[in-house]
Amino acid sequence: MSSCGVDSGQRPAHRGGGRYPGFDGGIRPPPITHEGGRMTDVSVNGIGAQLRGYMPGESSVEEATTIALRVAIRRGVLPPGLRLRQEDLAEQLGVSRIPLRDAFRRLEAEGLVEIEGRRGARVRSLSADDVAEIYEMLIMIETHLMRLAVRNLDDAAVGRLLQLSEHMDAVPQDDEAGRLSRKAFYSELYRHSGRPRIRNLVLQLRDDVHRYHVLKNLGASLHAHAKLRECIQQRDAEGAAAEMRRHLRMSRDDLVAVLRREERARRVGARRARARA
Repeated sequence: MSSCGVDSGQRPAHRGGGRYPGFDGGIRPPPITHEGGRMTDVSVNGIGAQLRGYMPGESSVEEATTIALRVAIRRGVLPPGLRLRQEDLAEQLGVSRIPLRDAFRRLEAEGLVEIEGRRGARVRSLSADDVAEIYEMLIMIETHLMRLAVRNLDDAAVGRLLQLSEHMDAVPQDDEAGRLSRKAFYSELYRHSGRPRIRNLVLQLRDDVHRYHVLKNLGASLHAHAKLRECIQQRDAEGAAAEMRRHLRMSRDDLVAVLRREERARRVGARRARARA
C-alpha cells in the first residue's frame, strides 16, 4: 500500500450543489433560449450584458472577444451544440463581425467551436464516447506525468505546490476561479515533469471535459487533493500516480454515465416523435 494513504477506491457520498474539484455549483449560468440552433431575441436580451462583462478592457477587440466567448463556453453560458450566429453575437458583444470571425478561428483551434462557413459557428459538443476517449488519454498520460513530476520535486517546489493546492480547494464557489486555480496547480506540478508538450496537451484535455462537469452539475471527491498533497509532501511518485488514476476514473464514470443516459433519452424521444408523425 502507498505510504501517502491512497484509499481502496471506495467512492465518496455524492455531495449536492454540483461539487467538482474547484466548483461548488453555487453560481449557475442562466439558461439559453434557442430554437432550431438559432439564438432567439430572449437569449440576446438575457446574456448580452453578461458576455460583455467577460471582455477585459485592456485587451484588443479581437482578444477581448475571444476571451469573452471562451469564458462563456467554459462556464456553460453558451452550451454545447448552440449555433453562434455572427449577427446575434456582434449585437451582444458590441463588436463588428471581423473580430468575431477572428475569435471563431482561435476557438476552433482550441477545440471549443466548429466553424460553419459564412453562417457562423457552433459550440463544440462531446458525446459520451468522446468523453470516455479523452479520459482514456488523460489516465495514460497524466499518471505518467505525475510520476515524473513528483520524482523531480525539491523542497521549494513542494512548498509552492502545497500552497497552490490549498488555494485550489479554498475557491470552490466560482467555477472560473476554480478552473483557473486548478490549472495553475497542475501546470506548475507538471512543469517539473520536463515534458512541456505533453503537459500542454493534458491541460487542454482537462479544459475540454471540465465544462461538461460544470454543465451537468456533477460531484466528485474533494478529498483527492488532500491525499495528493500528502503524496507530494512525501515525494511518493507511485502513490500520487495511483491517486490521480483513481480520481480520473471516478470523474470519467460519473460524466460518461450522465451523457449516456441523456443520449438514450434523446433516442427514445426521437423514436416517439417519428411514431407520432
